[in-house]
Amino acid sequence: MKRRKPGVWDRARLRRAALAYLARYAAPSAHVRRILQRRLDRAEARGAEMRVGPEDIEALLADLARMGLLDDRAWAEAQARTLRRRGASARAVAARLSARGTPRGEIEHLLAGEDEGAELQAARALARRRRLGPWRDPTERAERREKDLAAMARAGFRLDVARQVIDADEPPGDGFQ
Repeated sequence: MKRRKPGVWDRARLRRAALAYLARYAAPSAHVRRILQRRLDRAEARGAEMRVGPEDIEALLADLARMGLLDDRAWAEAQARTLRRRGASARAVAARLSARGTPRGEIEHLLAGEDEGAELQAARALARRRRLGPWRDPTERAERREKDLAAMARAGFRLDVARQVIDADEPPGDGFQ
């Protein structure tokens, strides 16, 4: 099979690549920056004519943010809500957001804005999803308690929160069943 010629990378093509990515995936600006830089590096390695560089990526990201197509705060809030609903601890949320390029100050502000019960609700969601503690078969529950606590600890929950969830008599009736 014949390979196509690599072509020319200019501002218009860079913009099309960014818009195509954002049409499929919500992402923070740091992640889009990495994606675009990787595309440029790959194209340059294949011998494409390069008329753009890192400064063009920065200008494009600023333009996309002005247009409202890139909103790091809204992305981080939505990502945190999704992770919490699935049972992620505050530590796990912080790690995930940090890995995707969210600034530490933004993560701290986001987690500080949560109410007191968010960590407990997330722990219950994880326990329900993984069938730990009160969601476990009652005949195995006592012998699996330590393993359930260890699973909660590995997920990043504090010991007091893990004990509260694992040692509950029955699954709570607060919408997590």
